[in-house]
Amino acid sequence: MIFNVALCIDIFILNISLWCVLRVSERSIFNPSLWWIGFHAYSVTLRLISLSRGSRPLDYMGISSNMELVRAAIAADISLLAIMAATVFAAYVVKDNVGCSPATVRLNLHLGLIISILSIIVGTYSIFTYSGAALVANAYGADVTAINIGEFQTSSYPYIVGGFAVQGALILCAMCGFTRWLVVLLAILLFLTSISNSRTFFVLPLIMAFLILQTRRRKRSMPVSWMIGFLLLGVVWFVYKPVVGVILSGGDAKDVWTNAKGYFQDKVSDDSSLDMQFLDMQATYMAAADDAGRRYYGATILPLLTLPIPRFLWPDKPNVNMYSEELSTGARQIAVTGMTPNLSGESYLNFGWLGCALIPFMYVCGMQLAFLRVERDRINSSSRWIYMVLLISMVQVYRDGLNSLLIYPIIYLLPLTGWGILSKLIQTFVTIKGLPDKI
Repeated sequence: MIFNVALCIDIFILNISLWCVLRVSERSIFNPSLWWIGFHAYSVTLRLISLSRGSRPLDYMGISSNMELVRAAIAADISLLAIMAATVFAAYVVKDNVGCSPATVRLNLHLGLIISILSIIVGTYSIFTYSGAALVANAYGADVTAINIGEFQTSSYPYIVGGFAVQGALILCAMCGFTRWLVVLLAILLFLTSISNSRTFFVLPLIMAFLILQTRRRKRSMPVSWMIGFLLLGVVWFVYKPVVGVILSGGDAKDVWTNAKGYFQDKVSDDSSLDMQFLDMQATYMAAADDAGRRYYGATILPLLTLPIPRFLWPDKPNVNMYSEELSTGARQIAVTGMTPNLSGESYLNFGWLGCALIPFMYVCGMQLAFLRVERDRINSSSRWIYMVLLISMVQVYRDGLNSLLIYPIIYLLPLTGWGILSKLIQTFVTIKGLPDKI
């Protein structure tokens, strides 16, 4: 009964928020508030529907009562209301200046070419030498790991660098369009990335490719064909882990299909996948913090200060998610299973119920102001390019918290972000001409 009440309240707030956002803001695929509403519908509303129909959390989450899940839903709803308020506030601040940004700083063509070539070369080398592609080659009898770079290859940096390859292809597509050969190159690098790194390295570049395409076409909507494609991508995301496991072990196409089909049927039938229990994970974090009497007051982002230092140079460097290790218990296996708190959950850990409203409000307000500033800019605008990088990073920020607001644009998506920032610096201080208007 309690889940039915929570579901009704959540659906009401979801619809009110959607109506308000569409009234005061643009109905655009680049609108960050609509992204948040979509994330909320998937992670909170759909999960409440599942819970109301009898689904139960995984045992190792340690959920002790239904009220813990309801409190997490309340926190998410508070954040959703804050998103609505942030959208209204941004629209009020900007008013008639929508899209009327100052003189556009253009992306630098020569710099983009250099970054793209270096990213493709270095990234592809890392994929075939230190990432999953090397394991695949070894599984089929080929050893491509001829060079040993010591402790560096035991860190996460080779995997991060491996993700640069597909980003280099995206830069070329932004400059030259989606020509036949560039699409082939992009598809090959996406495939190599999909078997070499985590799902994020594959999905975020694919979303970026779509945003680049629509920006070049001066479109703000999502065609039905792309909508179907992203739904299929969601299925690929769901069965990604078992599929890659079969590939890495040297299995054939039949094994891949069998494992993917079995995994999908098992997980959907009993809701036992973490990909379907983001609300449960948030509830676990919130309950664990309450049990421990802990509020972090912003300390959850302190590990970012030590992030640039490689772990092989500082073995005892604090982990980015050190608060998850602190909150883990035998009953609530937060760190062991890699649970994520969602931004609203992390906000609760820092400042309680007030944080659930304040931090999402500030984050989306900033994203909305940026969106309204660059909405009319073309693909050659460095500001719009940086905004699109921040927009795709929103997937991780919503799921993981504020750490991802810096980690993904500055580290994981470095070639994309670097092109935009360096283009600004070059035009500002050296006055070098950027991309021609026709691109």
